[in-house]
Amino acid sequence: MSGFRFIYNGVSQSFVRVGSLENGARVKQSLYKLIHDALRQGIEDQSIPTGTVLLEGPIAERMSVSRAPVRQALAFIETDGLAHRFDGRGLIVGPVNTLPDRDLLGQVIGAIALPQDHVAFSWQTFAEDLEAKVVYQAFFGSMRINEVELARYYNVSRSTARDALIHLEPLGLVEKDASFRWMVVPLDKARIAELYQLRDLLEPVTLRQAVPHVPRATLESMIERHETALRRYPAVTAGELYELELDLHVRCLEYSPNTTFVKVLRRTHCLLTLSKQIMGIRIDMPEYEPFMNEHLRIFRRMLNGDDTGAELALRGHIHASAIKVDERAAVMRRRYVATPQPFFQPITG
Repeated sequence: MSGFRFIYNGVSQSFVRVGSLENGARVKQSLYKLIHDALRQGIEDQSIPTGTVLLEGPIAERMSVSRAPVRQALAFIETDGLAHRFDGRGLIVGPVNTLPDRDLLGQVIGAIALPQDHVAFSWQTFAEDLEAKVVYQAFFGSMRINEVELARYYNVSRSTARDALIHLEPLGLVEKDASFRWMVVPLDKARIAELYQLRDLLEPVTLRQAVPHVPRATLESMIERHETALRRYPAVTAGELYELELDLHVRCLEYSPNTTFVKVLRRTHCLLTLSKQIMGIRIDMPEYEPFMNEHLRIFRRMLNGDDTGAELALRGHIHASAIKVDERAAVMRRRYVATPQPFFQPITG
């Protein structure tokens, strides 16, 4: 797969070339969206036939990507109603009660490919794996990140490795020190408290400002996704829960006219990422659904135009979330120890 680079806002970005539009233009999309489009097209044109069992591992291997964006794509395929869960692993293509044919995926996987009219950032092929390693390290303190070793580990150029770190920086996961060297930002008790204090101050106000601007159809779609997941819980993945978190805490807030608040709040996204990378992986999924009913109460107030009610409900939700996330972080520190990575180096001064 050939690549190219261009300069955007003073930052050199690496891309993987996946094809050309007729007018020569390029469209950049998230990797999970590209995978979703490819799978949806295959299902709709029956090159992925009814009964096929979609599995993360084989699809990720076929597309040369990590499992995380495939997991996100499959969650949306399920939301689209194109596939459903069953007692075994994966999703069955087709309506409920379709019988699974586990041999079909091996027969048709060669036809699964990324859309031919898009490009994806080349760092997206390993960004999810890097994110998971950075989040895990953050529970145990800061580490310096060596760009050269990072590039060697993922077998990419140093500039591509840097692009991946630049992507993680606005999420509050990494930062540069006074000498412009990359560091993991620790997720200790004090920092988690500071981030929640910031959310408590800004997020409810930002949501209240956003309420008049969020399209009704968007809210109805979010409510439907949450209700579907609520019916299935606990048969949901951490990746699916993360997407539901993004509905309220990212997608709705982006409708606020106060773009400064929206930008500042991006620094708190590491709290959402924290849960995505550990729930159901390092620690058990909660016995009872963790937030969906709270989200639904907020969405319904938004749908009724009750901006003040939505603001108050969100503030209560943030307070409840702070306790849960602090407990999850404490469990991680009690149960586990830091895992050495060749690109993490101790901070020695």
